[in-house]
Amino acid sequence: MFRHRREWISASEIAEYAYCPVAWYHGRMGMRPSGRMRRELREGREMHRAAGASLSRSHQLERFSGILRIAGVVLMVVSAIGWFIHE
Repeated sequence: MFRHRREWISASEIAEYAYCPVAWYHGRMGMRPSGRMRRELREGREMHRAAGASLSRSHQLERFSGILRIAGVVLMVVSAIGWFIHE
């Protein structure tokens, strides 16, 4: 089994890894940002922000497409009822 406490991975570390494996690794290895790494971390944060915005937009479009599908079904039912009434 594990002999060192540091070998255990906590639930919060799993969440951190899921968000950004690189940041998790740097923290796990005790690396502190300096110089070039600070710039890379800023760029990484911007990439995460852009990815989050894209994902948010994707969720909005998915919801909108669901609304359009429901509206299409309603229109088909209304059209079918109208067709049966006028026959």
